[in-house]
Formats: sequence, C-alpha cells, structure tokens
Amino acid sequence: MNKHTVQRVFEVVHIVALSVWVGAVGVSGIVAAVVFPTMGEMLPTLGAYPEYTGDHALLGAGRIAGQVFLIVDSIQFICATIALGALITMIVAGYSINTLGRVARCVALLFTMGLLSWHLFILMPGMQMDLSSYWDLAAAGESAAADVHKDAFMALHETAANSLKGLTLGVLLALILAIWTGTGHTKNPADPIPTDA
Repeated sequence: MNKHTVQRVFEVVHIVALSVWVGAVGVSGIVAAVVFPTMGEMLPTLGAYPEYTGDHALLGAGRIAGQVFLIVDSIQFICATIALGALITMIVAGYSINTLGRVARCVALLFTMGLLSWHLFILMPGMQMDLSSYWDLAAAGESAAADVHKDAFMALHETAANSLKGLTLGVLLALILAIWTGTGHTKNPADPIPTDA
C-alpha cells in the first residue's frame, strides 16, 4: 500500500470519526430537549424515590439524560482518539500541512480536543459526583441533602451546556475543514503521483 493510499484510507477513518462525534453530541442535545419538557408535562411520582419530596420530573428526566450523556461522552472520547490518530497517520504518510486550510484543520481539531479534555476530565467528574449523590440521597429519602447536590449540579449546568455547544461547533468546523482540505481535494504539488504499486 503506497503512501497516498494510506492517506486516503485514514482520511476516511478521520472523517467518519468526526461525523460520529458531531452526531453523538447533537443527539445528546436533542434527547435533553425532548426528555425534560416531556417528563415535566407528565408530573410523575417515581416509585423508586417514594420519600423524596423534591421535583420527581426533574429527577426522572435527569436519570435518563444522565445515562445518555455518559454514553455520549464515551463516544466522544473514542472518536476524538480515532480522529487524532488517523490525522497523525496521514501526516506520517506524507500529508503536508502546507496550506492555511490544512493548518486551520489541525488547529480546529486540537482546540476541540482541548475543550473535550477539559469537559471530560475537569468539568464532568465533579458534576457526576453531585449527580450520583443527588440520586442516592433522593432514593434514601433525604430530600434536603439531595437538593444540595442537585443545586450544586445545576449551578454548573449552563457551563456544561455551553461546553457541549462549543464541542458541537468545534467538531463541525473540523469536519468541514477535513472534507475541504482532504487528500483528494487539495493536493500538495510536491507529492508524488500515486501509482497502483
């Protein structure tokens, strides 16, 4: 397999990883936009939390959305790793960072991965701890203590939402630049003409 073929194969891997990544983040937003209003309209009383006196609709929607976001964060980590690995492989195989578009492509991916690292390893662990404590204390009927953790989580909710919006825009930009500056569209004049060998 010649270097040009390696570049093209890993370019496809890179673009697929970015596509799945942006799709997963987008779906998480849709789930939240549907689950919370729907649960609020139903005014449920959850059997698993019989002694909790707080908002059962918020609690129930949070349990559903929390699982979705956990899955999405796992997908984000996997896709980011694959996307970066594929781009590095392309560069090693001769993909030149010799145009402004290609530089922007790399910068967009690195910036988005930096934001993802902050989201996954700095922001979310504390929020996840508050969320788990909220659920556990609510199940034990300790409503006041549960609401303390709920309020701590909600205090960072807008920050987390903005983080996801930033990730969506960052990955989308990286995807657009990847398609625009791909090996099949903007070639390095110095690259050898590919052969079947």
